[in-house]
Amino acid sequence: MRVLPEPTWSRLGFSEAPNFTESGKNIGIVIIDTITPHPALQHLGDRLQYVTVHDDFSITCRNIALEEPVEHDDASGEHGLMTLLALSHKPFVFQGKTHIGIAPAAHYIVLNHGAFKTGEGERLQAGIEWILNKQKEWNIQIILSTGWHALDHQVYLKSTSKNSTVQALASAVRSGVLVVCANGNTRTANMLPPREYLAVGGYNDRGRAERHIHVPFPDEPYGRNAEGHFRPDVLAPRVYLTVPFCESNKKADVVSYYEGTSGAATLVTGVAAFLMSTFQGLDAATLRTALTTYGDRIHGYDNLAPRVNVAKTKTAIELGQITNQAQEALRSQRIRHTHIALHSQDDIKRAVSLSTLVERQLCSRNLLWQYSFDRSPIVRKIAVCALEKPINEYERKVFWERLAQESESGVRGWYAYALLQDARKNEGSKWIPLSTDINWTVRWCVREYLAIFPDFFPQFEPTHDPDSIISKASPLIQWLRGQNG
Repeated sequence: MRVLPEPTWSRLGFSEAPNFTESGKNIGIVIIDTITPHPALQHLGDRLQYVTVHDDFSITCRNIALEEPVEHDDASGEHGLMTLLALSHKPFVFQGKTHIGIAPAAHYIVLNHGAFKTGEGERLQAGIEWILNKQKEWNIQIILSTGWHALDHQVYLKSTSKNSTVQALASAVRSGVLVVCANGNTRTANMLPPREYLAVGGYNDRGRAERHIHVPFPDEPYGRNAEGHFRPDVLAPRVYLTVPFCESNKKADVVSYYEGTSGAATLVTGVAAFLMSTFQGLDAATLRTALTTYGDRIHGYDNLAPRVNVAKTKTAIELGQITNQAQEALRSQRIRHTHIALHSQDDIKRAVSLSTLVERQLCSRNLLWQYSFDRSPIVRKIAVCALEKPINEYERKVFWERLAQESESGVRGWYAYALLQDARKNEGSKWIPLSTDINWTVRWCVREYLAIFPDFFPQFEPTHDPDSIISKASPLIQWLRGQNG
């Protein structure tokens, strides 16, 4: 990043900075995450509740805004803290530019339900029901879920209706609450959100508001989910999202940078709260239509989701130009005969069928190899993931060959992960060139490989910034050339 990023509000298309006392006012936002106390939250006072569902299903509620910061040996609570700060932080000037949270006047309820461990769905449902019982007090209009996939395998496809988060939030969706979710950070995953959620993907805005310089994020997931619905709905910036400094494992600085579609979904949550507070009675369906209709497509990009443009959307709502259209009814992807659907012409049906057989342990290794050649990268990811790792020297040779030949970044991610298992010290000349791959998982695997042999190789920390991939990998590549020279 050669130029300091501009404020997130300008990059979203706001014509002016959100008003600190008005943007999001009287709108209740539930953030499903964990947080840790931080001085930059103190201005929220009693507009911030931290609700925890314990393993015995007892529920506690804390006013965490004024609590003293707690030192951690890890980054626990910092993801939720960055989310909350991106939405609510006070205005500050950094390098001559005013930064401010997108909806600083909203009411925030952070829900910690013990995610990513057994029983999370039941705890989430209990927590949401407890919060919605306070609807009159908190006016819950939006739920933000950045980890909606929960414990589900992110490659094996199944109906989103079977997901524990989707089941836990169903009553909230029926009551008209807008659920905003992150669409995913890398094409290594297949699992995409249900149509009922406002799914937010990302793009590379290079930290700038000028829309003509925006480009697709190279490893961005998009396409059809298990029901056949295209995801995501909208796009927002996902790199260099500036918040007050809040990281415990880095040297103190003025700002921190939030990354990924968690950050993008957070910004869109703020936009939704801004519009709901600006237009009293604006419902979730109308808001979704406005954001998707009056956004800006990226020219030449086959991801159909537009970039959020706040000014255009706000003007369209003001002029009464929003017409809700009934969602297209797609044929059910219900599969009655798995082995028959495995030969379907529909990529999603083949993917769901293969996933079902894999999870039931009914797939031979020969069948997985067969489907690793499938025309659909969705199916290929399932097959390569299920192969797990090479089982002999011949397969290891084939995995390396297929990694080199594979054009789809997500499939390459699974070949790289398989090769990371039982990695050999003499493979460094194969691993190091992969440090420039556009796929995050591939670059992560390079880091992990080098960490296995710290006495033999320089170490590597991959970047989230697509424009910095080459420069970040350059010292490693130069080292390898020196070894070969």
